[in-house]
Parts: sequence; C-alpha cells; structure tokens
Amino acid sequence: MSALPPAPHNVSDIVSVRVTGEDLSIPYRIYHDPALIDTARFTSRQVELLDCLLTRHRDGFIRQEHLARIIRCNHDWIPPFVVQLAGEYVVEIVQAIWMNSGSLDTGLYRRFLKDNSAFFAITRQRVISYWDCYHRWQRRQDYAGFRLLDLFDRLVHADD
Repeated sequence: MSALPPAPHNVSDIVSVRVTGEDLSIPYRIYHDPALIDTARFTSRQVELLDCLLTRHRDGFIRQEHLARIIRCNHDWIPPFVVQLAGEYVVEIVQAIWMNSGSLDTGLYRRFLKDNSAFFAITRQRVISYWDCYHRWQRRQDYAGFRLLDLFDRLVHADD
C-alpha cells in the first residue's frame, strides 16, 4: 500500500482473513488512481500483489481487469481476493470468476475456505442478497454466484 500514490479517500473498511496461518487485512475498497502507479521497479510478485489490491478498487472495470490478471495464479494470497469478488454485485465479475473456475487451484481454495468459514458465510450471504436485489429474474441455478457457491461447497466438503 505504501507504494501507491495518494488517494482522494481513505480505505473504506478492512476485511480480515487467515492465509497460511497468518492474519491478512484486505481493504474493502481502495481509491488510488492506477494510471499513477509506476510498476517499472516492481518485481513480478509485487505486480501480482498490486493486482490483488486493485481487485478492491472502487471502479468495477478496474476490479475486473485486475481479476483477469490473477484468476489463474496459484499463490496462497490469491483466493481471498477472488472469493471476495464472488460476493459482489457486479455480475460481469462474478461471471468471469465462474468462467475461469476450472483454472482455480482447488487445493488452495479448499484450504482458504476451510480456514475462513466466517468469511465464506458472509460471502454466501452477499451472493444471496445481491441475487435477490438485482438478479431475481434469473433462476438460482443459472446465476454464476450460486454456481460458485456450489463449487466452493464441494471443495470444502471434498474430503469429509
């Protein structure tokens, strides 16, 4: 975050999750201008972490652009950002996750979801709520958010 240019607003809230036994605080929304970020001196890992942070941007188009950059990455810090997006109101982002769900590292996502059951429960509530408010015309089984919840549930219960 310290490498980002000043933003017109502070981080709106923090989401806390556990990743490989460590607490991770994720901003709910950030307001930095991506055009002002100079990544020339960043390592590839730093660019990937920046892409994760930019999935939390206030602008849905920016969130979707940076989701596309990380959705196929297989690092422990990726699932919290992808799962968070699954519970948001921008249907195009939820659909993009579903369309790439075959590329998700099931082991990483299983561990993350099992270690963060409360976070997953909130994500589930958000999927239901946004479908109810904005997409109720669509059958539940056709809505990408519910398909993702089913996938995540199968991952969590795969070795039960």
